[in-house]
Amino acid sequence: MLSGALFTACLLGTFVASAPGALSLVLNRRAVAGPTIDQDFPDPGLLRNSDGVWYAYSTSSGGKNIPVARSTDFNTWTIVGDALPDAGGWVDSSDSGLWAPDVREISTGNYVMYYSVKPTSAAHRCVAAATATSPTGPFTAQSGPLICDDSEGGVIDISGFEAPGGGLYVVWKVDGNSIGSSNTPIRLQHVGANGYTLNGDVYTLIDRDAADGPLVEAPSLVYWDGWYYLFFSSNIYSSTAYDISYAVAQSVTGPYTKAQSPNAPFLVTGDDGLTAPGGATAINVLDQYVNMVFHADLNGQNIDGGRGMYTAASICLSGGVAKVSC
Repeated sequence: MLSGALFTACLLGTFVASAPGALSLVLNRRAVAGPTIDQDFPDPGLLRNSDGVWYAYSTSSGGKNIPVARSTDFNTWTIVGDALPDAGGWVDSSDSGLWAPDVREISTGNYVMYYSVKPTSAAHRCVAAATATSPTGPFTAQSGPLICDDSEGGVIDISGFEAPGGGLYVVWKVDGNSIGSSNTPIRLQHVGANGYTLNGDVYTLIDRDAADGPLVEAPSLVYWDGWYYLFFSSNIYSSTAYDISYAVAQSVTGPYTKAQSPNAPFLVTGDDGLTAPGGATAINVLDQYVNMVFHADLNGQNIDGGRGMYTAASICLSGGVAKVSC
């Protein structure tokens, strides 16, 4: 078991063995790096599988339904294919692609992908699930969507979460702004061991406030040292006001409290030279550290130049406060 000092240091860097019986600390010189994928790769999902290899997945781009990239060190990334080449016959192919994928290894060698798509049978977007035995796919889509909500504007931005003790959940955004609604709640529900069978009550974790602009979206839930951190984006993705913020709770179902200045937002335009950072995914790696990926505008001005992937290694989470670095 790590001592308190050593445990804290884990958040700040990566340990490497320098000699038998010795341990040295290599500090991350820059917590935010990138673009680590210097082409359009928006809304990135992040996975570190049981083999210790990193994978990232993006919204449809470059002729691929779900582009997938691979890295062995979290620094150098290579796009290796399309993780979901066949989205299923129930998908409206005339709509604007598949959005905001998230992949979880629910048991060794078994993967579930969550994503948003427009079915032919629905007026608005739904969220769906697909399965595979390889992190690069090909994933096999389920026979229909997982969650739809036409009456509230549809559902997007679904991601998975494993709570302490192994309980599995999904969290998503109700896309109210698509129908002019002022409500865009982030909701959560328990799922079964397969990662996609919905169980029990649905909980609303947060909704937009005036400070959020017209929406909150892109939820990503991570647990660290007694606190649940719900990262989300606010404002419009095509504006430079787009950002990454967070809310915290001490129970997975809430209540969640949005972090306030000076502890929030987590990342905004101007930080680390970024423009419109958003669409983040954070994951807890074996209770040793938390890494994050997100997108930002590549041309430094707007989305016309694409949104590349950036990384934040070993972000600092302590007592309900999240920082890029300690």
